[in-house]
Amino acid sequence: MKKSNTRLFVLPMALIGLATMFILSAGFAEENHGQKTTQATVHLWDYCDPASFNAALGSGACNRDTTTGAITIAGFLGEVTSDKSAGAWRFSPAEIKSKHGRVALTLQNLGGETHTFTKVKTFGGGFVDALNQASGNPVPAPECAQMVNGVLTPQAPGADNLFIPAGGTATASTPKRDDATRYQCCIHPWMRLVVGNDDHGHDH
Repeated sequence: MKKSNTRLFVLPMALIGLATMFILSAGFAEENHGQKTTQATVHLWDYCDPASFNAALGSGACNRDTTTGAITIAGFLGEVTSDKSAGAWRFSPAEIKSKHGRVALTLQNLGGETHTFTKVKTFGGGFVDALNQASGNPVPAPECAQMVNGVLTPQAPGADNLFIPAGGTATASTPKRDDATRYQCCIHPWMRLVVGNDDHGHDH
């Protein structure tokens, strides 16, 4: 893909700045009211190659070393186009079951790119249309983006729409209920997590 096309993946700098401030200032308060809470850690992964990603998307798009391997932006785009996802870009685990319903999540971005951790009602696309189309998610989840004057526009950061920069951490908590809670990255929409009660069935 030509460099001009990869510019479509650049995040608005003002949004990244706002999101970083939100992550750094956000606290986590869990009101148990006598209810047990399951603790779980979720790792946000990618293997972006700094040289090629930064050349295409701008300095700072990928911040990581390459001692554990790296995938160039051409390889990344090729894999997404052919497989509808890039396996190294993922939430780990992709599913969490809890006996108590409520789950307190510790989120750690171990990759080199910014990722979102966004609670959605139904999985869909994100706010990067080129990646939506390539991954087979043409319709964005409304919690990720909306059309404003014909332009796909990211939703603002918030408690249910966390932007986590490379090396960053955050916390989130699912409600105490029986049905599934779904999270996805609004940049790479195949990065998904389902949290559900292990005594009840739930879908992906």
